[in-house]
Amino acid sequence: MAIMYPKNIAQYAPTESEQIVYYELKRQLPDSFEIFYSVSWTLKKNGKKEKSEADFVVVSPNYGFLCLEVKGGNGIRVEDNQWTILDNIYGERKLNRSPYEQAEASMYFFMNAYANEYSIDYQGIYGAGVIFPFYAVNDKEKLSNRPEVCTIDSTGLNELFDRIKKLFKFWGGSSYGFRIYEKNQHKTFLEIIRKRIAIDAAAGALVKHKERQLDVINRVQDGYIYFLSNIRQFYVRGGAGTGKTWIAMKMAEIEAENSTEKVMFLCASSHLAAMVRGRLSDKIDVFDLTTLIRKISSNPDGYHAPKYEGIVDSLKEDIDKYDAIFIDEAQDFSEDLAFLTKSMLKDEHESRLGVFYDDVQVVRDDSFGGAFMISTPPFLLHENIRNTSNIYRWAMDNTDLGTDVIVNPVEGPWPISENMNDAKHLVHRLENMFKKFLGDENLQCSSMVILVENADAFIQSFNGAIAKWKIVKDYLDGVDEVKVSSVEDFKGLEADMIVYVHSKSTTDNMNYIAYTRARYYLIELIMK
Repeated sequence: MAIMYPKNIAQYAPTESEQIVYYELKRQLPDSFEIFYSVSWTLKKNGKKEKSEADFVVVSPNYGFLCLEVKGGNGIRVEDNQWTILDNIYGERKLNRSPYEQAEASMYFFMNAYANEYSIDYQGIYGAGVIFPFYAVNDKEKLSNRPEVCTIDSTGLNELFDRIKKLFKFWGGSSYGFRIYEKNQHKTFLEIIRKRIAIDAAAGALVKHKERQLDVINRVQDGYIYFLSNIRQFYVRGGAGTGKTWIAMKMAEIEAENSTEKVMFLCASSHLAAMVRGRLSDKIDVFDLTTLIRKISSNPDGYHAPKYEGIVDSLKEDIDKYDAIFIDEAQDFSEDLAFLTKSMLKDEHESRLGVFYDDVQVVRDDSFGGAFMISTPPFLLHENIRNTSNIYRWAMDNTDLGTDVIVNPVEGPWPISENMNDAKHLVHRLENMFKKFLGDENLQCSSMVILVENADAFIQSFNGAIAKWKIVKDYLDGVDEVKVSSVEDFKGLEADMIVYVHSKSTTDNMNYIAYTRARYYLIELIMK
């Protein structure tokens, strides 16, 4: 069977015709073939950007590649070069152009993209064709003004491998069987296709597919909340991206809406607290640790992160007490902070307390231990819903952490890892990346975040800008600004695209945290 991308096309809501062709290609072609579904591309034409896609790109290590368009319905009509799909169920549908022209436009785009990327002509065979899986096409050559081999209809659907080979033979011409197609060219062409998928993903192409999945996940999370509704104090442990923050937020909102109780949402990071504060109602007090301690301690400057030793002894007499407290990223809490939290409950035993944590994402040697005094073992979340499966597999493979998590069925592109020789190499790579994604591909600046060890030092080293883009810790006006954050500050947060800059000596734990901040696309730049 052929190697398919994605492995599960159902997640991408394909048309019935595309789904049938997908499974026939998978079943009939050998495993030396790699087949990519729905590969988009963008081309500047007469000063305007033309966005299009190839329904399937079929890549063979022996021949080259083919771009295939698939058209459903129960017939096709062409009048004055106006193409119309006939469909008894959904009605007629006019096409913007000939599907053959569409397939060939994709073919030329990928051929030229290869030449532009590697400054060398593509030596493999490149070709195009159209598949009509539901009906036989009469007068194929008259229909398309192309040889019959360029059309595969329902009569040829059961002999796809033979028809694919005939397409390669037609487009290869007299050099078919004699053309030298090096393994390295095959490998580098696959990288061109994967980069296209990656760019599309970073621009949000996977969002609609993932959001359908999240509708299901939301129902599952609501089930967890219902299950925990009568448990007053509990732990929830889960790996990165398993939805801990969202469940904690939902539970806090339910507590606030269903009663007059006083509710607090607490976490260590001011950045995470800011995100949560923007999503929860005003009924809920949202604090990061620094802000909370400044509010409740009689000597806030006398106690310091991360342990805040003895903080309970410094509390003012009139601090607020809460009926319910929910703590996110609790692995960042020391025993003293756990005692502090318990002391802020109206009733240390009967008031609601939810402690959400991931023992993999610990950046200190010590944590809260047993200081929350919750006797029941933690409830476990083990299905990742944040990252595409390839990002999370990358995180597991490169760190050997979080291996008990079930990966997301939405695949996405594989992360990219590159070695940087020096700061000049890095700034050149980042500048090209900004131009490609933020300029040419119109990716929103807010969709990209750069993670580093020290954000202030990183920004200062480039004088706050790379080319026309400002690099900032916090957005000012949002125009041509790219956010830079330390990995630790970005814990609990996420972005569509993460660019992770770090040294080879960075710990696996820190790498795991950084990798799993990326929803759809991850680029790792490793400094020597």
